[in-house]
Amino acid sequence: MSAIRSARPPEHFHVVETWVLDTVEELATLRTSLHEALTGTALPPGGSLAATPEKAVLVASELATNALLHARPPTVVQLLTDGDEFIIDVKDHEASAAPVVAEPREPGAGGFGLAVAQRISLDVGWYIEGDAKHVWARFRETEPAAWGSLEPTG
Repeated sequence: MSAIRSARPPEHFHVVETWVLDTVEELATLRTSLHEALTGTALPPGGSLAATPEKAVLVASELATNALLHARPPTVVQLLTDGDEFIIDVKDHEASAAPVVAEPREPGAGGFGLAVAQRISLDVGWYIEGDAKHVWARFRETEPAAWGSLEPTG
């Protein structure tokens, strides 16, 4: 298994929206709400991964699933932006375990979440803050004007 780099995301990003998850059953709501926050529209059934918002939804779902399966709840997912790029930050409560990218395995065996994040995002990292671990992925949309209204929530 290989590790992802230990690093905080850039500091100039601000929080747009936060989701708190306690169970995997809440992932569907996260996916729909995150897509709406990014685009202003509902996630289309069987949506294509050609667009950055769909890729970000996939990565958020994968990282949140990892947190829900391997750490204590709650899992906190945040969408951050600086106006040109955005970050998906997933916080769990298992600070003693560093995230690792699984070795290649058979299709359907699971464990590809971090590998997917590394492949389709600009950057992936993780850091410890207090008793929590954060895993984040950064994205750049080619047409930021097409995003939903990414206004801070606080």
